Formats: sequence, structure tokens, C-alpha cells
Amino acid sequence: MIRFFRNIRQRLVTENKFTKYLVYAIGEIILVVIGILIALQINNWNENRKLLREEKATIASLKLEFEKNLASLEWDMQGVGAFIAAGDTLLAHTGPEYEYGSLKNVDSLLDMTPRMSVWDPSLYTLENIKNSGKLSSLHNEELKLLLIEWDSFYSNLLDWGDFYVERGSKYFDFLAANAVNRNLPSMGTNTNNQTRFDRTNETLLRNPAFENILSERVTHNGFMLHFYEEARTRLIAIIEQCETYEDTP
Repeated sequence: MIRFFRNIRQRLVTENKFTKYLVYAIGEIILVVIGILIALQINNWNENRKLLREEKATIASLKLEFEKNLASLEWDMQGVGAFIAAGDTLLAHTGPEYEYGSLKNVDSLLDMTPRMSVWDPSLYTLENIKNSGKLSSLHNEELKLLLIEWDSFYSNLLDWGDFYVERGSKYFDFLAANAVNRNLPSMGTNTNNQTRFDRTNETLLRNPAFENILSERVTHNGFMLHFYEEARTRLIAIIEQCETYEDTP
């Protein structure tokens, strides 16, 4: 092809057709420039396709990670809900007029209340996206915004979680000092090795200090459940945006 164009130029020069030669030369330059632009366009297209494939693979990993986080969150939400239900049942019977024996499963209910459901999600893929600078280049603007907002929300959740655990430890210490812990199911007890002291956990239901600290603990679990419900909503929204990549060719 190059030899063909060279022959044309040489013929125009030998025939002293300078004007035609000039026009031809300009045309040839234009063709070369167009060829270069087309090559660059193809190269850019291929590079963009490569980046999109990489982004799609990254988002697939993010979706999988957040789906696992959602499953673990829902499990912890069940734990918090069970605590609130047990605490509310106990509080419905506290007071100076509580009649011993009127609440049959005090030990089982009390056994639920020291437990803490602290959600610990995996954020490896998200951190990798942020640290590599890929977050700012995501093509899905809504997903990008959701991930940015997630950082702020999760920071608040961690702060509340620290308070939740700290107050939960104080409640645990109260039970250690005042409850008949040997009678609790989690201690692996049975009828033969329950406490031999003349005490039962029902005495706590007449203790105003127990009512106060349990009421506080139920409230804290209510706040935690609220945070978890919002986290669930955010996780689902992020997962749904990740799914939009699955239809991308």
C-alpha cells in the first residue's frame, strides 16, 4: 500500500503536476491522521472494555461480600430482637408485688439478657476499592454515592457499638454480683447441680436496681436494632446497584 502511494507521488512529480501533487499530499496526510485517530479510538475502546470488565469483576466481589454481611446482620438482628422480647417479658413482671412462681421461665429469660449481638461485617473488598482509587472512577454514580454514605453511617455504628458493649459489660457485672448464675441454662446446669443456696433469680424481679439496669439495657438494644435496620436497608440498596452490572456485556 505504501509503495502504491509512493508511485502515485512520483508520477505526479515527473508530470510536473505540482498542484495535483500538493492536493494529493494533503489528502494522504489527512488519510494518515484519520487512520491514527481510528487506531487510537480502537485502542481506547479496548482499554475501556478492559477497565469495565475489571470493574464488573470488582463489583461482583463487592456484591458477594455485602450479601454475606447482610446474612450475618440478619442473624444478629434476631439476637437483638430475642433479647428485647426476653427483657420486656421480665420487665412486665418486676415490682414489689411480684408473686413468686407466677413467671415460670425466669431463668431462661434472664439467660438471654447478658448476650450481645455485635455485628462484625467484612469490608475487605470495599476498602480495596477505596485504597486503589477505584471508588471515584465507578461508572455507577448511585452506587458510588451509596458507598460514600456507607462510610459515614458505619463510623457512627461503630461508635454506638462501643457504647453498647461498654454498657453491656456493666449489666453483665450486675448479674454476676446479684443473679443466681448457676441456675442459668447457659451454665450447663441441670436439676441436680443448681445452687444449694436458698435463692432464686425471681428475687431480681423485686429488685428496683435490676429493673433500672434491665430497662436501660432493653433501651440500648432497641437503639442497636434501629441501627441494624438502617444498615440492612443500606446493604440491600448497595446489593441492588451491584446487580445492575450483571447485565452489562
